[in-house]
Amino acid sequence: MEESEYKSTYSQIADIRCEFEKALTNHKAKCPLARHFWLADREGYACKSGEAAAKCRQVLKSLREKSRFVLKLQEAADKLPHNMEIRVQAGGMQGIHALFHADPVDVINDIHALVQQAESEYGRLEAMPYSEIVQSVSRFQGRRSRKKSK
Repeated sequence: MEESEYKSTYSQIADIRCEFEKALTNHKAKCPLARHFWLADREGYACKSGEAAAKCRQVLKSLREKSRFVLKLQEAADKLPHNMEIRVQAGGMQGIHALFHADPVDVINDIHALVQQAESEYGRLEAMPYSEIVQSVSRFQGRRSRKKSK
């Protein structure tokens, strides 16, 4: 399948894009509103709710912006390199989880509930204490690279 054909088909399948797709595909988070699919041997997720996706988009945009210093970026971008994006998504969700729970977790079990809890607690998603959340982005460690044996 050509890449342009793949992207076109992907857009049709995932008409509402899951903003935390990289965290989901890397098994660092789960969401009851995420619809899982396979396309040309690649894994993807779509969101079942436009309203929830908009809130997740807002949170992710703020996480990217507030994580610039940690990621050593001059400006926030809509898309980051793969490993940085995983750090922002998974580390950011772990940081939001830490606002409400003393016990750290490796996998966030419900992104949607966590975003709703944050909005309820802080009134607006922009009002979350991102300086605290970004500390989790900084600490987040993805998969360790495997050393090739000779």
